[in-house]
Amino acid sequence: MRKLFTPHIYIKNYQELRSDVLLKHGIKVLVCDIDNTLVAHDCALPDAQVKAFIQRIQDAGIQVVLVSNNVKERVERFAQELNVRTYPFARKPLPHTYRQMMQDAHCDAKEIAVLGDQLLTDMLGANHMGFFTILTTPVAQRDLRVTKLNRIVEHMIFWLLAKQGKLHKGVYYGQTM
Repeated sequence: MRKLFTPHIYIKNYQELRSDVLLKHGIKVLVCDIDNTLVAHDCALPDAQVKAFIQRIQDAGIQVVLVSNNVKERVERFAQELNVRTYPFARKPLPHTYRQMMQDAHCDAKEIAVLGDQLLTDMLGANHMGFFTILTTPVAQRDLRVTKLNRIVEHMIFWLLAKQGKLHKGVYYGQTM
């Protein structure tokens, strides 16, 4: 269980992610979840901080793509000014979309990092694929109904991992484990 749910890096906010850390790990593609990773699920467009973050990562030579289990219209509207590839209705944690990303980017799994806020979708799917994983605290406390159910299970997983001394909710680390 530890390997499937435990991120390589655990940060408080996406803005703390530095491109030099990604480059040090050989990352060529950063896959970003949208809802509650970059903005609240009900925020239609990226704010100035999100735009600056994506530009900073791109300026370092790292390709940024957006992935979401949300619908195409929401994801494409959010991404329209960002100059990034999108993968809506990704069905995370299932591997199909992740495989498509690898093929589209012409990268191996070890060259891809995933930034997300959920253990059950983002970390599980990305760790299963062998990607470098970065967990962040949700940017908002409000969630979609299905995500609220995921958070209940996620709370139990955090508890089990904390009991094993592997991952403690709210105890952040920027180095790999």
